[in-house]
Amino acid sequence: MTFVIYPGDRVAGRYLLESEIGRGGHGTVFRALDTELNQPVAVKVLNGEVADQDQYVLRLWREAQSLAALWGTSVVQVHEFDTDARGFVYMVMELLEGEPLDTHLYEIESFGDRMSPAAVIEVLEPVAHALGTAHSKGIIHRDVKPPNIFLMDPHVGGGTRLMDFGLAKTPDFEEITDAGMIAGSPSYISPEIWRSHPFDHRSDIYSFAAVIFRTLAGQPPFTAGSTLQLYELATTAPRPRLTEFRPELSPVVDEWTRRALAIDMRERYGTMQEMWGDFVDSLTQSETPSLRRFKSGLFRR
Repeated sequence: MTFVIYPGDRVAGRYLLESEIGRGGHGTVFRALDTELNQPVAVKVLNGEVADQDQYVLRLWREAQSLAALWGTSVVQVHEFDTDARGFVYMVMELLEGEPLDTHLYEIESFGDRMSPAAVIEVLEPVAHALGTAHSKGIIHRDVKPPNIFLMDPHVGGGTRLMDFGLAKTPDFEEITDAGMIAGSPSYISPEIWRSHPFDHRSDIYSFAAVIFRTLAGQPPFTAGSTLQLYELATTAPRPRLTEFRPELSPVVDEWTRRALAIDMRERYGTMQEMWGDFVDSLTQSETPSLRRFKSGLFRR
């Protein structure tokens, strides 16, 4: 199938494409106007060269299903998934305005700063709840990382969104990665994924804990000069201590890190709720200005 979609085109006769806002190897995302409701939306269109390949259609369909199942949490809202009359597959979503978490971290770290513990709680608590809800429905994200967490601009209401369920494991799971391929981002995937061992929702718990570590420490739990070295560290090395990077935090947080990032998933937290609750409790045993405000109720929900 060969087709090219440009700004100015209409999708399904309804969505007027205004500008390209993202492009990947498998699809393009446009800012668009829903001409029936007169509201801005985002439209993801599969690229022509992959639209005839079942695995990419399945991946987009899985993403749409997962997002729809998690309506009401902090995941991106999906409005429609269909095939245009011209034959290409598309998905219509909530338009996100703001910046991904990784961009936000780079910006504040360029000034020699890092996120305060209370800000980490405020930003990531909605993600913890969304992942917990996903797990209760049998959905495993499999690609939790800072680029897939989006911070909304205050002028559109603020808040946090969890994105990209294209690699999700769902109850009707069918593997869509090629044999020998590792799903996820190397700095955040769990030891069992690295080893191609059986996995469950505790892989998400590991990945989310690695994101939390990144926000506070200024780097992921493990850094290396090669993928092989990173594999060895993630699967065999002692777990890092957050207090080495943030000495103002209580040593209790290091026990949380050890368990949340445990090599053996049987030694890891069993639920996202338990992991997140222990994380918040470990932070609130520290005495920093932002945590004093948190404990006074400013950030607690």
